Amino acid sequence: MKKPTLLLLGIAVLICSCVPSVNPFYFPKDVITDSRLVGEWLEADNKDNPSNWKFEATETNSYKLTVTEEKDKKGEFDAHLFKLGKESFLDIMPTTCDYATNQASLVGAAMIPGHLLIRVSQFEPTLHLALCDPDWLRKYLDQHPKAIAHRTEEDFIVLTADTSNLQKFVLKHLGKGELFSEGGDMIRQTNSIPASGK
Repeated sequence: MKKPTLLLLGIAVLICSCVPSVNPFYFPKDVITDSRLVGEWLEADNKDNPSNWKFEATETNSYKLTVTEEKDKKGEFDAHLFKLGKESFLDIMPTTCDYATNQASLVGAAMIPGHLLIRVSQFEPTLHLALCDPDWLRKYLDQHPKAIAHRTEEDFIVLTADTSNLQKFVLKHLGKGELFSEGGDMIRQTNSIPASGK
């Protein structure tokens, strides 16, 4: 079965294709900035209804990420670019969560926006991103339930480990066919690409 790729990046699909964590995947010391990330990006292989990702730098070493999908559906995220060893990642978290208007407000109060992890393997000429592979993680945790603290609700995994243990787990499973899918490319939509990386 083909692993999920970035090319399924509607907001709902993105969340279903990632594994949320109640804790961030980074410490403040891990956070970096890279000017090559700033701008608008479009899915390379989704010609019919490509998602648009817009990264805007903030004054707090983070990025405002706005994802727009078909029919102008939008989601905003607080995004932190960070490094673990030589590897680059994005930790993105919704800045607002709009729930169904006909449900009781108490239902919304029980919802906790989670941190989603994305691997960044290149910034140019295309932005190559890879999501976590929930199928691999589900099978792995079935065999190794104590490998990382988590909760499973029906078929949905939520990581509950602290940041230190999250990082150890991520670094241990960077191999091909493990935690991350093969991913996909996004094409820059702005006219110029900064010459320097930082």
